[in-house]
Amino acid sequence: MSLVDKIRQARRINIKVGKITFTGTRATVEQALTYGAKRTPDADICRIHINGWEGVKESDLIDVGSADAVSFDKELFHEIIGEKQDWWKEIAKEVLRDAYDRVDKRKENEKK
Repeated sequence: MSLVDKIRQARRINIKVGKITFTGTRATVEQALTYGAKRTPDADICRIHINGWEGVKESDLIDVGSADAVSFDKELFHEIIGEKQDWWKEIAKEVLRDAYDRVDKRKENEKK
C-alpha cells in the first residue's frame, strides 16, 4: 500500500445516525476552511464526503417504502440527502469535526 493510500485510509470514517451507518472520508483542514468561507451547505458536504451506508431501508427514503434494505447508490444519495436534515446535520458535523479540532489546536499552539 502506498503512502497516499495509507493517508486516505486514515481519513475514512463511519458515522452513526440512528440505526444507519454512513461511510466516507473526513474533511481535510483545507476543505473545512473552504466550506466555512464559502458557507457550503451541510447537504453538499455530505454529497462530497459520503460514499456508503448500511442499514437504510426503502421506508427511510420514501413514505410508502418497504422494509427492504437499499444498497448505496451515489445518485440516490445525492437526490435524497436534501430531504434528510436529521442526516445531514450529524454527518456534516462529524465530517468536519476532526479538521476543526486540528485548526483549534494549531491556533492554541500559536498563542503559546
